[in-house]
Amino acid sequence: MNNVIVKEHILHNHKNVVTKRMVLHVGYACNERCTFCYYLEQIESGKTDNLTTDEIKARLLQGRKWGKNAIDFTGGEPTIRKDFVEVVAYAKEIGYIHINVITNGLIVGRRKSYLQTLVNAGLNDILFSLHSFSPELHDNLTKVPKSHESVLMGVDKARKIEGLNLRFNYVVNQENFHELSQAVELMASKEPNAINLILFHPNHQAINANQSVKFNSYEVITTEVKEAIDSIKDRVPHINVRHIPYCLMKGYEQHVKPFYQLQYEKVEWDYCLSTLQKRGRLIYLAGLAGGIILSLNNPYFWKADWDNKKHLAIQRIQLLKMRKKGKKCTQCALNHICDGLQKEYIKNYGDKELSPYDGDMIYNPTYFMPRDEIES
Repeated sequence: MNNVIVKEHILHNHKNVVTKRMVLHVGYACNERCTFCYYLEQIESGKTDNLTTDEIKARLLQGRKWGKNAIDFTGGEPTIRKDFVEVVAYAKEIGYIHINVITNGLIVGRRKSYLQTLVNAGLNDILFSLHSFSPELHDNLTKVPKSHESVLMGVDKARKIEGLNLRFNYVVNQENFHELSQAVELMASKEPNAINLILFHPNHQAINANQSVKFNSYEVITTEVKEAIDSIKDRVPHINVRHIPYCLMKGYEQHVKPFYQLQYEKVEWDYCLSTLQKRGRLIYLAGLAGGIILSLNNPYFWKADWDNKKHLAIQRIQLLKMRKKGKKCTQCALNHICDGLQKEYIKNYGDKELSPYDGDMIYNPTYFMPRDEIES
């Protein structure tokens, strides 16, 4: 196969196990106003759908019944909740082993002992959102003065707490991609376990996002992404790139994390459970049925067990809503494991950047994944 790196430790016929991690959206209320936020319209309107303490606990219990032992609390911003320490403690009480919060760092950085209080309650993993090397640009993207300073204060606090796993999210967009190498150097200097480079994609919830953050060339963006990876790959254990087709990252396939792969990653969550909790049983079942029909032409789907089939189907229906393949994709060897491009991007700029892979068709979503990143 042309331009495909295949490592010996990748087990192509491995029976994939769905992640033991779940996500819990505690509510979309937030103390920042990021220009690329999926929920910005809801936040600014004050109509965010925020769960009660009892609702959060009920969903945590449901997760345990589904066999989950890891939890990602996300929002909005979870740390603005007055009950957040309580729900972290409850998660630990009912058996969650890995307890994480995805946070913008404002409260963690500014409130003196808050992070230690969360760790005492059971938190052992923290994923900070940092969006620029430059304080000025970061604060302009979040619309909160000194938010850059605050998140780095939070990071430095986290580094001093033994046993607290540190990770970063960085939303790569049209405004900040030019300083990506500087940004990853900053993050790498904090010795994180992982850096996630999330290429901005306006999904159905953020289709009206600020035009200034939207890409007009993936090729230009991915050149910066590859250079950034090369500069830190020997210092950061896990570097993940989200929302980009494989063919724009040739030679870096092991870093690309498409939708079909997510449910098999140790650090990603169960998308069936997430869909059920966020959208309700009827929409979940409808999505499952539609996704099964759309997956019938995938040999891997036929060989998978029922748990795998459900997750492949849910991902298939999600991709139908958000992504689109180019004309060349049907002949690409990675067609069945790649997401394609964001629909709005193809509408505006076409699919000329896509370059299919030659060779035998690949169906296993975890084909390029490092063995230690796959749930077992």
